[in-house]
Amino acid sequence: MNSVDAGSRSHRVAVGLVVLLIVYGSLFPFRWHFAEPRAFVWVGPVGLVDLVENILLFLPLGVLAGWAWPARSGQRWRHVWLWTLWALVLAAGLQWLQKYLPRTPALSDVVFNMAGHGLGWWLGRAARARIGHVLASDRYRPWAHADRFALALIALWLLAELYPLIPTFDVSSVVHNVKSLWQQDAWQPRRMGLHAGMAVIGLTAVAELARSAGQAQRARQWALLAALAACAGKFLIVDQSPGVAGVAGIAVGGLLWRWMDGWTDGARWAGAASVALATYLLEAVWPWQWRDPPAAMSWIPFASALSNSVQATLTARVFECLCLGAIIWCTVRNGALVVGMTVCTALLAFACEWTQRYLPMRTAEITSVVLALGMGWLVSACPRHAPVNRTQGSSGT
Repeated sequence: MNSVDAGSRSHRVAVGLVVLLIVYGSLFPFRWHFAEPRAFVWVGPVGLVDLVENILLFLPLGVLAGWAWPARSGQRWRHVWLWTLWALVLAAGLQWLQKYLPRTPALSDVVFNMAGHGLGWWLGRAARARIGHVLASDRYRPWAHADRFALALIALWLLAELYPLIPTFDVSSVVHNVKSLWQQDAWQPRRMGLHAGMAVIGLTAVAELARSAGQAQRARQWALLAALAACAGKFLIVDQSPGVAGVAGIAVGGLLWRWMDGWTDGARWAGAASVALATYLLEAVWPWQWRDPPAAMSWIPFASALSNSVQATLTARVFECLCLGAIIWCTVRNGALVVGMTVCTALLAFACEWTQRYLPMRTAEITSVVLALGMGWLVSACPRHAPVNRTQGSSGT
């Protein structure tokens, strides 16, 4: 647990990144109008979407604050007041700056920002205490050495496959998902390839998480359960419509992973990195048609996500994080330097985005480069697990 203490480098960098994202999201699109400031709304109507967005905006900062809850009782109240004061100054300062932007500065946004910070603080403190208690027990002590980046990849895989992760209790929704098996075109090679590649990445992460936590003999059983859960979720989660291509892609990816999992460590990591690279390129350079003249490239990160619906672009950004993170993770686990692979992956993302200037129906922007750098930092922040016995790991079925 020491790697995530308040004074650790990883924690400070994480706080800095979260604050940067908060500032970026609050001040976008950076079109200043100092001559004509907007009126500050002290009391006014509050929309549900605005409420939820302002709470979620400060939630990660609160989680990091709660996670850094001091062990010494004498420092706890000082910790609470400093973090609360800092969050309040940040929230109020950003709202005041929005007077000079095409935004609506309001006191209610500050209140909901602080509510999100408080909720996140409670969640972070509870999670830190619970995880520390669990890992202190003899039964779960090996999980203290589990590969944390593998856990992040699993979360990205499930989010990319099953967004919005809301199970449906409506029979008609399940029927709609089932009907997609014969209502959609069964032969969609690109879509099938994307799902297969994501399945290989996700199952590699599941198996590595199990092996790094001392559960090598159950790694393949866990991977099988994860693949079945992903397939079942395609019918039990709202807004899926998997079709044959989606289900077959997960199945093909599962079979490909099972074959690759019997390879030696070096070949297995290289194979997983190659699959992640191929999956990313399959999406990045689609539809393989060229236009002239090329479109302009957006140099403002997350411009399309913040200008349009975040929900519409979330899965695309999650998919990029999954593939780019897997490329860095697999190659680093195979002996590459994390800094070098992060730079190479960022250059790859930039090359693909630059190519998209010549592709129809694509938006070339710098976002993928930023995501590659972020995933590289996350790989470096997650400590490496101890080497496992591959003979033991291959004994599962």
